[in-house]
Amino acid sequence: MADPAPATPDPGSQGTSGGGSSKGNNPVAQHPVESFLIALIITASIAGALVVPIYASVTPYVGDFPFFYFYPLAYLPAVAIAMWVVTLLQKRMKGGAR
Repeated sequence: MADPAPATPDPGSQGTSGGGSSKGNNPVAQHPVESFLIALIITASIAGALVVPIYASVTPYVGDFPFFYFYPLAYLPAVAIAMWVVTLLQKRMKGGAR
């Protein structure tokens, strides 16, 4: 049984090795500052929950709450605002609010 002939690529389309600049389609390459800010905000949001020694003590109190309980209550709205800022930055990278 004979193998079928391999499909030839469309000459009008550019593949990954087409030699064209990927900067035209890559929003990260087009907006390096915004991309860095997005990565920094997301990394800080994750690190704030994973670095347990920041909030793993009972002795400081905020009102009637130990700091261990107060930290997550204050942290969740702060992360929600941070993710809203990330969303705004992503919309800005895509070319405006939709």
